Amino acid sequence: MSHSSAWISAGICSIVSIFLSTRLIFQHLYHFTNPKVQSKIVGILWMVPIYAFDSWVSLRFTGVSLYLDMMRDCYEGYVLYLFLALCIAYIGKGNDYEVLKYCDLPLDMHHPLPIRWFIPEPVPRGEDFLRFCKFGTLQYSLLKPLMTMLAMVLKLSDCYEEGVWNFSSGWAYIAIVDNISVIWAFYCLGMFYVGLRKALSPYDPIPKFLCVKAILFLCFWQGFFISVMAKFGLIHSLGEFTTQNVALAVQDLLICVEMLAISIVHMWAFPYEPFVGGPSQRGGFFEDNFAQQSTIKDFQEVLPILIPARFQTGAHEHDEKNPKEEYSIRHHIEEECGALVTKLLGNQTYGVYSNES
Repeated sequence: MSHSSAWISAGICSIVSIFLSTRLIFQHLYHFTNPKVQSKIVGILWMVPIYAFDSWVSLRFTGVSLYLDMMRDCYEGYVLYLFLALCIAYIGKGNDYEVLKYCDLPLDMHHPLPIRWFIPEPVPRGEDFLRFCKFGTLQYSLLKPLMTMLAMVLKLSDCYEEGVWNFSSGWAYIAIVDNISVIWAFYCLGMFYVGLRKALSPYDPIPKFLCVKAILFLCFWQGFFISVMAKFGLIHSLGEFTTQNVALAVQDLLICVEMLAISIVHMWAFPYEPFVGGPSQRGGFFEDNFAQQSTIKDFQEVLPILIPARFQTGAHEHDEKNPKEEYSIRHHIEEECGALVTKLLGNQTYGVYSNES
C-alpha cells in the first residue's frame, strides 16, 4: 500500500469515527442532566476524535509525527483517571466518600505477588483505600506528560531513538518508567473494582472498562510492540522513509482504523438515552467536557504539594457550599448556642438567689 492510499484510507476512517464520536458527545451535552457522571463520560469520549485526528495528521506529516504522537499520548493517562472518577461518580452521586459504604474488601487483605514484595502492608481501608486508588491513576496522568516532555527534550538533543533498547538512549528509561506507571494505574483500577464489584454492577462497568483498556492497549502496548518489531528488523525502511517513519506510520494507520471500531462500540457502552429528561445542567466548557473541577479536587486531595490548599475548585462543584453560605450558617449556629447558654446561666443564677432568700 502506498503512502497516499494509506493516508486516504486512514482519513476516511478518521472522519467517520470523529463524526460518530462528536455526535455522541453533543447528545450527552444536550441532555446534560447528570453533570457529575456525564462530564467524565464526555471526557472519555473525546479520546476518539483526539486520537483519530492526530494519527491522521501524523500519517501525512511524517517528519513531525513523533512529536505529534507524543502529545497525543498524554491524554491516555487522563482517560484512565476519568474512568475511575466515573465509577466513583456512579456510586457516590456527588459524594466521593459515599462509595466507602459499599466497599467489601476482606479484612487484612494483602496485595498479590509480586506487588506484595514491594508493599508488604495490607491493602488500605476506608478513606485511605479511595485515596490509594485515586493516587494510582493520577500518578500516571501526571507522569505521562512529564515523560513526554522529557522525551521531546532528549529527541531534540539526539539522545532519544524509539525502539532502541540501549541504555545510552533515553527511550529505554522512559519506556520502563511508562510501563511501571501504567501497570500500577491498572492495578489500582482493578483493586477498586474488586472492592466495589457489587455496587458497580447496575452500571455495567465491564464494557466501559474494556473500551478504555482497548484504547490504552492499542495506543500504548501496540506502539511498544511495533517499536520492538522495528528493533528486530520485522519493520524496515521503505524508499525515502526510515524504519522509524515506517513504524510510526503503521501505528498511526492502525489507530485510525481502530478508532472507527471504538467509536461504534462507544455508542453501546456510553449511551446518552439514560440521561434524557430533566433540565440540562451545563456549566463551563472545560468542566462539562473534561471534568476539570473534579480533577483539580482529586489532585488537591492526593497530591496537595502540587496544588495550594487554598485553591478554589470553582463554582461548578455543586456538592460544595459557598464560603459565604458556610459562614452564614456557622454564624447563625453560634448565635443560637450563645442564646441557649445565656438562658441556662440565667436560670441557674435565678435559682441560686431563690435558695438564698
